[in-house]
Amino acid sequence: MLNKFELLMPGTLNEALTQYAELGSKCKILAGGTDVLVEMHGGRRYYSLLMDIKNLEELKGVEYTPRKGLAIGALTTHRCLEQMPVIKEKYPALYDGVSQVGCVQTRCRGTIGGNICNAVPSGDTLGPLLALNAHLILQSTKGIREIPFEEFFLGPKKTVLESGELLIKILIPPSVPNSSSAYTKFTRRKAMDLALLGATVSIASMDGKTCDNVRVSLTTAAPTVMRAKKTEEFLIGKELTEKMMKEAGEIASAEAKPRSSWRSTEEYRREVLKAIVPRTIAAALERVQKGVAHP
Repeated sequence: MLNKFELLMPGTLNEALTQYAELGSKCKILAGGTDVLVEMHGGRRYYSLLMDIKNLEELKGVEYTPRKGLAIGALTTHRCLEQMPVIKEKYPALYDGVSQVGCVQTRCRGTIGGNICNAVPSGDTLGPLLALNAHLILQSTKGIREIPFEEFFLGPKKTVLESGELLIKILIPPSVPNSSSAYTKFTRRKAMDLALLGATVSIASMDGKTCDNVRVSLTTAAPTVMRAKKTEEFLIGKELTEKMMKEAGEIASAEAKPRSSWRSTEEYRREVLKAIVPRTIAAALERVQKGVAHP
C-alpha cells in the first residue's frame, strides 16, 4: 500500500526546474513510475513529495539524422523506441535492450531516462548506451551540461546528478560504415526478470572478419555498468574466429567485478560471462556481415 504523499505536476520544463531547484532532495522525481511506485508500494521507500514530470512534452520524442545521429528525449518510453525502425536498423543493441525491459505494459509506461537515472547495474538500456558511446544532457536552473555516459554513474543507484538537475536528453553518435551492435540479456527464466548478467558489443569490420574497432560493455558485472577495455584491446586488429571470441570471453570474465548475491555467486557470473561475451560478439559480427559489400 502506498504511503500518503503530495504530488506536484509542473506543466513546463522551466516550471519543473524552478520547483526542483527550490525543493531539492525533499522531492522525488516521477517519470514512468515503474521503479518509484513499485518501491513505495512494497514499503522499501517512503516519499512525502513526488514531482510527476511525465507530461513534459519538451522531454519526449526522438530525432535522427545520418550526420548527427540520435537524440532521445529522456521521457521517451521503451515501447516507443522498440517500435521505431531507425532504432532496430541503426542501433540494434539499443533495440535489443529496450525490447527486453519487463513486459509490454511496463515498456509502454517506463522511460529511458528513468531507466538511466535509477542507476541499477542490471538496467537493460545501460549496456547498449555505453557501448554505443552515448552522451547525456543534464539541465538545472544553473544551466545545461553534457557528459559522457560512462561518467554518469558513481555506484549502485548513485549518479552525478546535482541537486535540482534533470536528465533532459540522450545523444548517440551516428554509426560508422560496416558496423553493428548486439546486446545479450542473461536471465534464469524466459519471463520478466532482471538481467543476471548482460553483455553488449558494438563492432566495426570493413571485411566482415577483422575487428577494426570495438566497444564492449557489461551489466550486473560490477557495481555500475562497465567497459571491458582489456577485452576491447585484445580484439582490435584480430580476425574474429571462434577461438578469438572465446578468448575474449575469458578476458572479459577476468576483468569484470561481479559480486555474490542471493541471485548468483561471483564464480557463476564469471563462468556465464565466458559464454555470453563470445555469443554477443558473434551476434554483432553477423549483423555487420549482412551489410558488408563483398566483391
